[in-house]
Amino acid sequence: MKKKLTAFILTLTIALSLNVSAFAADTLKLNKDSLALKPGETTVLSVSTGENVNWTSSNPNVAQVNGGIVTASSLGRTTITATATDGRQSTCTVNTVHKGIDVSYFQGNISWADVKNSGIDFAIIRTGYGNENPEVQTDKNFASNYDGAKANGIKVGAYHVSYALTPQQAEQEAQMCLNILNNRKLDYPVFIDIEQPSQRELPKEQAAAVASYFCNHIRKAGYRAGIYSNTNYFNGNFSTPQLDCYDKWVAHWDVNKPNYNGSYKMWQYKCGSVPGINGTVDLDYSYQEYPNNSELKDCRLISDTGDTLNLSVGKTYQFKFTPNGITDMPFFTTGNKSVIQSLYQKQQGADFYYKIKAVGKGCTSAYSTQKNEKPIRRCVITVN
Repeated sequence: MKKKLTAFILTLTIALSLNVSAFAADTLKLNKDSLALKPGETTVLSVSTGENVNWTSSNPNVAQVNGGIVTASSLGRTTITATATDGRQSTCTVNTVHKGIDVSYFQGNISWADVKNSGIDFAIIRTGYGNENPEVQTDKNFASNYDGAKANGIKVGAYHVSYALTPQQAEQEAQMCLNILNNRKLDYPVFIDIEQPSQRELPKEQAAAVASYFCNHIRKAGYRAGIYSNTNYFNGNFSTPQLDCYDKWVAHWDVNKPNYNGSYKMWQYKCGSVPGINGTVDLDYSYQEYPNNSELKDCRLISDTGDTLNLSVGKTYQFKFTPNGITDMPFFTTGNKSVIQSLYQKQQGADFYYKIKAVGKGCTSAYSTQKNEKPIRRCVITVN
């Protein structure tokens, strides 16, 4: 009896082993698990088993798929899924992007014509670092890199490595960055590179203030501003709504997707080689069309109220505004005093309060004004 049971178990084990091997051999797998295409480019995906499958795209506006032929359309990310008749599936992440690099003095002398011919669309160029000694801390190759990239039709942005621990230091770094730029035209934003260990130890409010003061100073000079850091920093000290209105450039190498669920415009995805550059260079994707001339949201005041507000005649309402990268008290007004009257404004702690009263039916807006600046609309108010 014992021998028969042992033989049965052995037979069953072999059968199960053969079935597992057969299943493994039939596993549906695409020839690529991720792709990066420019708008208009195409490529072909295929499945390992060679069988017929159904192809779908999670966002056809970004890329479509027909019989395994993938066509990129607009900037963004989508997932291509191949589904077999028995339900087995395999996926491929498709990034429709502009391709770029970020460079500094450490890349040496660059042949920008070769870089352009390799398919690079943009370059983010280091201006320098810190602010204590501009003669030493200005990137020696900034001017030549800027001229070389622009001369070869490569779009250009800039980044400045920050060591700031206070808002005042961040403004000083921003001013040094602007001095180096010297009114040069940029296509992409000016990014604060904020990733020092000492900055990660800052409280969230102070870290946000450092980034905001830098970005607001850059914006005031007429440039678009953004923040560069790795995903650990963005998920930690920089995970605050105060930074949501700045363009974000995240760094996370050698993965299919950055480990960051927030909104970002660019991704530094790995370090690699590019013709025209000796050694390695950081490689980037841009999901945003630059230059982007859309009106930038003013981030210097964060409101506890949305963009629109409905009131009834006779009702009052108090706004709370939290400063984000400013120290001067703004002046608040309404657009039509026959609809909304201002009752008072005051500062309490770090916050500003503005109280209004609905006096007549109609539609108007609440505005804030900084010294020597035009009023900025904060909320559209409808009175019924």
